[in-house]
Amino acid sequence: MCLQSGRARLNSAGKGGETVIFCSRNEAGEPAWKLVLERRKTVTRRLKPLPVGSVFAVQPGRGMKAVCRARVKSCVRHSEWRHKYQGSMLEKFEARHEGFSSWAGLVAWFEAHKIDINKTRRIAFEKVV
Repeated sequence: MCLQSGRARLNSAGKGGETVIFCSRNEAGEPAWKLVLERRKTVTRRLKPLPVGSVFAVQPGRGMKAVCRARVKSCVRHSEWRHKYQGSMLEKFEARHEGFSSWAGLVAWFEAHKIDINKTRRIAFEKVV
């Protein structure tokens, strides 16, 4: 399982602040960190919230050098997001923001890693240049 975020410590970029590890892969086997670099992944679900406006380092694995930085645009409980936005077209759109080709693929990833998606926070972010 790889759903990790660090808090208030020096990251591998040598800067203080948040560190978020993107070591998972989507159903096509593409690494999440690479999708972030390509701006094809702009949403992540985490067990711990991140403050809106905060900037975090994107790391491909624990102890590895950051590949870029990103800024949190929004952070809401998955259940709140789900209640507000429902529908198959929206789920497909959301899955793409998460770097998956389908909602089923996204949900299957969470199930395979024994993570209750309803306990996560939906964090939208943008890559910082």
